[in-house]
Amino acid sequence: MDKQILNKWLKAGYIDKGVFYHTEEGTPQGGIISPTLMLLTLKGLEDVAKQLATHRSDKINVITYADDFIITGTSKELLVNKVKPAIKKFLEIRGLQLSDEKTKITHIKEGFDFLGFNIRKYKCEKLLIKPTKQNVLRFLKNIREVIRKNNGSTAYDLISILNPKIKGWGNYYRHVVSKRTFSYVDHQIFEAILRWCNRRHPNKSRFWVVKKYFITTGVNHWVFTGTKKLNSGNEYNTLVSIKYIPIRRHNKIMGKANPYDPIYAEYFKTRKDAKFRNSWIELPCIA
Repeated sequence: MDKQILNKWLKAGYIDKGVFYHTEEGTPQGGIISPTLMLLTLKGLEDVAKQLATHRSDKINVITYADDFIITGTSKELLVNKVKPAIKKFLEIRGLQLSDEKTKITHIKEGFDFLGFNIRKYKCEKLLIKPTKQNVLRFLKNIREVIRKNNGSTAYDLISILNPKIKGWGNYYRHVVSKRTFSYVDHQIFEAILRWCNRRHPNKSRFWVVKKYFITTGVNHWVFTGTKKLNSGNEYNTLVSIKYIPIRRHNKIMGKANPYDPIYAEYFKTRKDAKFRNSWIELPCIA
């Protein structure tokens, strides 16, 4: 890209609440502008990789996300002897270096992890994308810590803290093969909630605990519920269940489609309408 324009843009400063601020220290690590700059830097990577396919059987595909990317090929020799050296050369021109520690060349039947997803082709010759085991365990560990730290909180407040975490995590994995994982996570959260209830009332019977904290809604039993007293009456809060999230496959955006180009206005409108129709607004309670 035009480095002179980029240099001026980065030093242009910004205005916040009517006050102008200079930008002279560069972009921070993990800043929201960093992924954009990385996408601009890696622009052309796909073209370089696909030019290496000299035969019809040499199928090369590139998927990028900020500074992470996957390159697939029909053989290990193609990736090692052609693609990897070309990528190193491409990055060197831009002042970057390919990390040998993070670079992994593996067969699709062995699978690999990317952005919290495990991508693998199983014996049935089906390619399945699932949440990684590490991310599932990390999420459950975080949920258990939140429950443990809020041992003195009310059920209403605890649910208010947990629901955004559960919804956010579930929405991230709703486009892949996650139903079995969601059921497992739901069960683990239920067990942690039940322990939380028993710790709060060690001298009460199981029947008393169930009657105080759990209700039945429709086909869902053992729904964890909290109550908050207001002047207008009681307000109820229920723990959501991610196993009821509908799995919606993600439709890839056309590579040449530009949201600022009027030619693709109808295309993006159709995508947005379809996304709104399939959106997940409310979740049933945890069972």
